[in-house]
Amino acid sequence: MKRSKYYLGFFIIVIVSIFARFFLLPNQSLWYDEGWSLSLSDATSVQENLFNIVNREAGDKYQPLYYLVLFYWRSVFGDSEFAIRSLSALLGVGSVITIFFTCLRVYGKKHALWSSLILAVSSFSVFYSQDARPYSLLIFIASLQIYFFSHSFIDDRSNKIISRLFFAIFTAIATFGSILTVMFSAAICLSHAIVYRNFKEWLKWSIPALIFSSPMIWFYLSSPAASDPTATAVTRTGLPIVQNIMFVIYGILVGTSYAPPLEELRGDDKIQILLGYWPHLLIFFITVIAIFVALFTSLLKQSKRKIYQRADYLFALIFLISFLLNFLFALATKINWLPRHSFYLCIPLFILIPSTFLHKYQPENEHRNKFDILSQIAKIATVFLIIMNVYSNFNYYLNPQYGKDDYRSTAQYLIKNRDESAKSVLLLGQPRLLEYYGDSSTLYVPTHILETIKGKNLGEKINTTTKNVKTVFIIINREFSWSLKDTFKTEMSELYNLENEENLRYMKIYRFVKRK
Repeated sequence: MKRSKYYLGFFIIVIVSIFARFFLLPNQSLWYDEGWSLSLSDATSVQENLFNIVNREAGDKYQPLYYLVLFYWRSVFGDSEFAIRSLSALLGVGSVITIFFTCLRVYGKKHALWSSLILAVSSFSVFYSQDARPYSLLIFIASLQIYFFSHSFIDDRSNKIISRLFFAIFTAIATFGSILTVMFSAAICLSHAIVYRNFKEWLKWSIPALIFSSPMIWFYLSSPAASDPTATAVTRTGLPIVQNIMFVIYGILVGTSYAPPLEELRGDDKIQILLGYWPHLLIFFITVIAIFVALFTSLLKQSKRKIYQRADYLFALIFLISFLLNFLFALATKINWLPRHSFYLCIPLFILIPSTFLHKYQPENEHRNKFDILSQIAKIATVFLIIMNVYSNFNYYLNPQYGKDDYRSTAQYLIKNRDESAKSVLLLGQPRLLEYYGDSSTLYVPTHILETIKGKNLGEKINTTTKNVKTVFIIINREFSWSLKDTFKTEMSELYNLENEENLRYMKIYRFVKRK
């Protein structure tokens, strides 16, 4: 009967993870970053595909694996929104299953059910499982690294050669998947050395992984970014690093659709908007504090005598070291440090959370009642964390305020409203997506040309580009990040009158008519 209950619980969690990741999968338009996924997997051969990735001087150059996999995936399953995103959705389900079996080996059935449930409903994981971007693949590979590495926790004399081999293979694959995983892999090896203090065993696990990963490490070290980390084209921000740290923790724990929509925080009134969501944020802070205090307390009381006690120390160190390395990486590259850049943190964190209430570390003669109360509070906080993630998911699914860039509606609007005497020009955005949604007529002025003219004579540039047509539609994606957002209307007014503005999700369409 107990075994049947356990299998039923696992089956339900897998069903929940499948539903959460495939529910309304094609509902939202592909957005700007997904447009790059399309562009970088559009080639006619894998050689051409790899050439396009390696020769793109941007962050995508340093995470090539996903685009190669997507190239083959599209060739088999097609180019529909559902087909393109289903790769990430399946990998998201795979991560839940992998974490379950990892925790089952190290901690037991109850812990495995709790950790896999947290990941199954995680808004952070669900979002990237519905996103045609590399992060669901990278989380899955990181979970496989931890799964095979967990064999190192076992103290018996069983042969671990196969596990070491697969850990080395998936570490190499992870390194090919993203430069960011180098920090996670380094954190695993450093944590293993600190917790187990067995140099011979440490070498057996670390050296093969380093050897297998060395080609990609050499590729990263020989790239221009190694000598000048700020040379690569990535999104950068002027925010204080403390705000980025808080956003990373918030995003991984409850996703970015739990409290204020991110678009509302772009202006100068962000403090007032945050205060408007004070109940959400208060619940979040109380929940997080309760979980981390209970976790810290349990770690202090452990004796490392059992497998799962040493495992807790290991996962805690993996979380802390990889977080610190990510922090240093953000400082060096001046990247806009977002939750997705720390995707691997969800693995050790979600594995650790159930340890706050499932395992009785406290000795019988040391304030047992106090410890039991703390563990019960942690259990209630974990339940709240799960509920918060479910709430965050429903915001993402059903509330348009939390939606992605609406290229689909933009293309439909242009096709419907643009006649033969009008032209449309994309000044900021992803032209591949307009083409994907059926608009192959929109012209594109590359960003580097706009930066060269710096807004001056913009009207003349548009007039020349459109060959003197009377009506021009100007499309701008994510206008808040455009350096010319405050001046371009003035520059256009020298030749054009602004007749209409259409606001779509993260998209602006301006209709200009030439002056007589």
